[in-house]
Amino acid sequence: MGRPWTEEEDQLLRNFVAKHGEGNWKHIPSKTGLNRCRKSCRLRWLNYLRPNIKRGGFAVDEDDLIIRLHKLLGNRQDLSLSL
Repeated sequence: MGRPWTEEEDQLLRNFVAKHGEGNWKHIPSKTGLNRCRKSCRLRWLNYLRPNIKRGGFAVDEDDLIIRLHKLLGNRQDLSLSL
């Protein structure tokens, strides 16, 4: 694992995505001055910085859906992963 991201790096990444959109990962290191590879930038955005990331526990209706699906499918991961 590499070094931790700083708030300044996070802000540079947020600004780049706001201006250029997602999917332009190839150009991030050269256009932002970040000393990170494009894969690291992409993963940081997808897993930590995206504004629509849901954090925290499941809502009651989500819990109910999981329980109903488990009753229907059991532990068949091959089926549940395709949902």
